[in-house]
Amino acid sequence: MDTDRLRRLERQVRILTLGWVVTIVLGLTIGAKWQADQPESLRVRQLTIVDADGTERVWIGAPLRDPFVQGRRTERAGPVSGIVVLDGQGNERGGFVTSDKSGEVFLGLDSETAQEVLFLVNPTGGGHLSFFDSDKNLAQIGVLNKRPTLVLRERGETIFEQPRTQDQ
Repeated sequence: MDTDRLRRLERQVRILTLGWVVTIVLGLTIGAKWQADQPESLRVRQLTIVDADGTERVWIGAPLRDPFVQGRRTERAGPVSGIVVLDGQGNERGGFVTSDKSGEVFLGLDSETAQEVLFLVNPTGGGHLSFFDSDKNLAQIGVLNKRPTLVLRERGETIFEQPRTQDQ
């Protein structure tokens, strides 16, 4: 092998080695800079999570937008802030929120058409767990005014209420 060719090969090896070293140093420097630039907190009013098809599936906000029910925007009973989950069609199916007016905190679970389960806690104490359906049936157990309560309604008519809050 002639000496000129050997020198060219040595030069190419040095350049290649230098290129690798520069690449590694740049990679480590950029990685450290990128990691240092990561915020420790994120401050936003609304965060929307979408699925692979672009359908909105989770809202986190303060306050939250009005819900979609069966593909139509409906007005919320009052402003709330928290987390809402949506089904594959983008309809609201439940959430964990606080009322911006009353201070109540609640967890609601919805069918495709209406609220079905509500767990509510009052800001000064007490709360209830309620189950509903579209036929106006209700089963509710809770604590109201520091007293345990139980209410059963069938088709909107109270069939049991303890303690009674009205004449029956």
